[in-house]
Amino acid sequence: MGRAKNIVVGSRGDALSSLYRAHVCAALAEAHPSVKFVDALEGRGRDDGAKPAGLKLEARRAAAVLHRLGKGEIDVAVMDARWIPFQIAEALEIAAIFARTNPFDALVSNEGLILDEQLENACVAVSDPVKRGQLLYYRSDLRFVEGEDDFGGLFDAMNRGTIDAFVFPASDVEMLNQQENVAEVFTTSICTPIAGQGALALIGRRDKKDVISMLRDVNDRSAAMEVEIERMFLERVAKDGKAPVGVLANVDENEFEIEAAIVAFDGSEKITGIMSGAVADRSRIVEKLAGELLASGGEEIVESFRKQRGNG
Repeated sequence: MGRAKNIVVGSRGDALSSLYRAHVCAALAEAHPSVKFVDALEGRGRDDGAKPAGLKLEARRAAAVLHRLGKGEIDVAVMDARWIPFQIAEALEIAAIFARTNPFDALVSNEGLILDEQLENACVAVSDPVKRGQLLYYRSDLRFVEGEDDFGGLFDAMNRGTIDAFVFPASDVEMLNQQENVAEVFTTSICTPIAGQGALALIGRRDKKDVISMLRDVNDRSAAMEVEIERMFLERVAKDGKAPVGVLANVDENEFEIEAAIVAFDGSEKITGIMSGAVADRSRIVEKLAGELLASGGEEIVESFRKQRGNG
């Protein structure tokens, strides 16, 4: 089979995703200079498609990108690893994970106040209920409101005084070149990130073996294994991946460490654990950690969370 001359790369249509898409195209072009990697907005197709009801905006957009990939409108889907569904079409394959950037969460606030310095009843926007629960556990006297993954919109709301601060993935802050506005980057003692944060996934069609091969050339083994371990833990807690779980894996050659938290939606309870071992033994270690956290009260937290979110 001859290699395709033009490879169309697509993602969500927001500004941040466009930056990541351009970053991926540049890396692929460097690895394969004889191939032209075309930005989807310059080629065929647009950032729309099937948008299943009942999903958050970010998940709907991710589903739309995979829909376009399945229909053959694009050849490669660039996706934040947080939003990869646990069930994707059989015809699709996660071919590569880019080298991971900062997986933690950052706080952007008026006057550069860190979380400990925020005044009582200060209003902080958070895009994910898992992070909201952890932050409520740490500072129950603050008001945490839901916000979408839109840095510009959140920053404007903060400047208008609608909110006092907001939480945003540190990797996205760095891609947007907004580090100067960060007051604090949370450690896991405050907020354990959600599975896949800080990682980019490249997804292709299984029948496009030449494209899959090119994508694998830019795969980062450690990042790919970290995402696999995190998703393995999340799936063990809830098979559809919908659970109040923060989880972070760190792979160092053939060894790894995993840290996880199961947190109540209202911040009333947080159960944490950490384990390490050989990558080859990851299934057993993940199973053991998940089992211990669930047996320590995590199962009740998960059940309550799913009922509150309409997934019970």
